[in-house]
Amino acid sequence: MVTFLTLCAIVGTGGLFLYLLSTYEKSKLDKIQKIREKKEEDFDGIDPRHVYGKNWNPEVQRPRICPCCGKALKKTEFLYAAMSKEIQSNGKKQVHIYGCRYCYLGLFEEENSETHEENLDF
Repeated sequence: MVTFLTLCAIVGTGGLFLYLLSTYEKSKLDKIQKIREKKEEDFDGIDPRHVYGKNWNPEVQRPRICPCCGKALKKTEFLYAAMSKEIQSNGKKQVHIYGCRYCYLGLFEEENSETHEENLDF
């Protein structure tokens, strides 16, 4: 009988310890969540339409960057892409961009390679 009571006391103490530990962690997480919500309310961000290009200032020139390799493109360079024939549910056709001439075709800059050689010290 004493063994049974000892085991019950050990299990009860362990359960009480786990309950107190979970309560402490929950209150800690609640404090962190309140701080995060306050920071989100106080955050003075910009309009996401401006970030994703939907509301771009027309006076500012947009950078021409290849979405595949990240290389800056000149006005005379273009992207290789294919447009699907099927129209999606939103009424638009999907475009698959393959890349620019540097990443898709694997061509190097011929005109700039000569200038790079001139700038190198041998």
